[in-house]
Amino acid sequence: MSVLVRLSVSGMTTDSYDKVSEQLTPPLLAAAGFVAHVAFVGDGEFHVSEIWESRDDFQNWFDNNVKPNVPGVKVDVVTEVHNVIIKK
Repeated sequence: MSVLVRLSVSGMTTDSYDKVSEQLTPPLLAAAGFVAHVAFVGDGEFHVSEIWESRDDFQNWFDNNVKPNVPGVKVDVVTEVHNVIIKK
């Protein structure tokens, strides 16, 4: 079952996001189960939302790539989704 993941990173700026994104985007695009990624600033914090094909795919990516490279990252929500529509 696909999942929607919402992450937040207190203290991250668009500049620091761009720097870490440069490093993590190529392996993210190749990661098993990855579907989509969006990043935005709201309520004074940096947020990321992603769609993954499974909770396990996300957890593997997060534990091995995000957590070691993004200080202060917090998983806010992981929830199963009913449907995902992406324009190709």
